[in-house]
Amino acid sequence: MADTGKLHLAATTDTPLWRFALALWQQESARELCLGLQQQGWSVTRLLCAGWLGRNGMPYTGREPAAVTEWRHNVTESIRSLKKSLGKSDSLLTTLREALARAELEAERIELYRAWQAISSVAPAEHRAADVTALLQHNLRRAAPASHAGSNEITEPMIQQLAQLMKATGPVHQPQESRA
Repeated sequence: MADTGKLHLAATTDTPLWRFALALWQQESARELCLGLQQQGWSVTRLLCAGWLGRNGMPYTGREPAAVTEWRHNVTESIRSLKKSLGKSDSLLTTLREALARAELEAERIELYRAWQAISSVAPAEHRAADVTALLQHNLRRAAPASHAGSNEITEPMIQQLAQLMKATGPVHQPQESRA
């Protein structure tokens, strides 16, 4: 019965945003940039949403439903914090750390699904941006934490490089409404 539930969850959370996230995460440099921004207080989920929208020529408002923010704070970040609190050098904790890493990934998958529900329900812009790189950079800056003005001397080069990597990342699927 548990296997059926797991298959159902995977099927319902398999969205174009999730596939974009998986494809981007395969690139070591993109992964390092996302984690570097996360260390600066940024949300990787917000970066991924901003990137997916930018790749599809749509702006990112920086706003998200309270349910997504609450899930990130109460679940994803809590699991991540607990995982980080376990010493890597203590071999006795290896199995527990690995289990928490899997739980963190599942929490991120659910978070991205909830974010997808919000961004996919927004009607696509009538006039799509022609300069995808500029839009990606703009969107990524909009994903900044509320405590930041969007970027600074540390994060700006990271944003520019991440935008280039996102631009080159596939698969990207246009929203349903814009397909011919």
